[in-house]
Amino acid sequence: MRKLAALLLVFVVASCSLRTTEDPINKSQTIPPDQISLGGVLAEFANIKQIDQHAHSSSSLFTDNIRSLQSNLDVIKKEQKELDEALLDEWNILNQKITQSFESLSKNDVNAWVTLNDSLLKYTQEVRFADALERIAYNPVGNNQLSKTQLKSFYYTRLYDRIYFNVFGSSSLQYEHTTGGSVRLVQATDYPFDNRISIKVELQDTRYLDLYIRIPEWATNSSVTSKGVKYNVIPGQYTEIAKKWKNGEEVEIIIGIEPEVVENNDSAFALTYGALFLTHLNSSINQLTFRKEYPIDYLKMVSPVGKMPTFTFTGIEDTTLVLQPYFSEAQDTVGRTAWIQYR
Repeated sequence: MRKLAALLLVFVVASCSLRTTEDPINKSQTIPPDQISLGGVLAEFANIKQIDQHAHSSSSLFTDNIRSLQSNLDVIKKEQKELDEALLDEWNILNQKITQSFESLSKNDVNAWVTLNDSLLKYTQEVRFADALERIAYNPVGNNQLSKTQLKSFYYTRLYDRIYFNVFGSSSLQYEHTTGGSVRLVQATDYPFDNRISIKVELQDTRYLDLYIRIPEWATNSSVTSKGVKYNVIPGQYTEIAKKWKNGEEVEIIIGIEPEVVENNDSAFALTYGALFLTHLNSSINQLTFRKEYPIDYLKMVSPVGKMPTFTFTGIEDTTLVLQPYFSEAQDTVGRTAWIQYR
């Protein structure tokens, strides 16, 4: 009996040790690019033309600041520390400036910003960094569209059988489960033309998976459902679904999207729709001045679900603007602007 009790005690202690083992600070890792297949709008961007790294672009505005922040992050990662408030404050300031100067970013700015947020996302798995990456991905200006290599680096990330869905868009991921057997996750959606996403799980046998679904900070009234079960959804956090999955099971996601206003330091504003900046043709920029209040009151969506997001804006005297994303102008994204002057 004493031997049995001793063995039982060892088993209990070992089990508690396993349960209390903390995850490594680096919460996710890059998935080999050949395991990810991209479709939809982002694949079209990457296929338009191989990005010319030597193409002429505007002067770098933020590259030095971004690389300085990257250096600070590298020190923190080497020492396996949590991010400090000073670094996060600096990131918040940079994120605001980059958002306000979106159309003026150089290729160096974009590449450095993507590298930094990719590193931050994998080290912390915080939604804010995925939000910044998705905004860059879905708002290409000039030659600043991202390559497939860049996109696949952060689109999905993984820690063992914990899979993070960091970016929404038609795509799939296939990998080998830690206990053996192939796992394929298919993200079916017309996002960003539609706010509905379906994730289908394809397995050879029942397997445990821990899926983390990103809920953007800007996403209100979102929902995540699987087999009739609604999961807790909080903007700016990941929704976790941890269970044994059977072949063919699905997750249904609805991302709440509402228009928002972004202001810059030049007495101008832009309207956004989720990750998308809503833009108009550059030719009339000097004639457009908004002399009222609450721009969103004058914004109306006129496109059906599943089509190019299109709005009319009637807040300018004698003018009705048609607002669409940068990429609505095919390759001539520099022919559009998101900004409208205040009075």
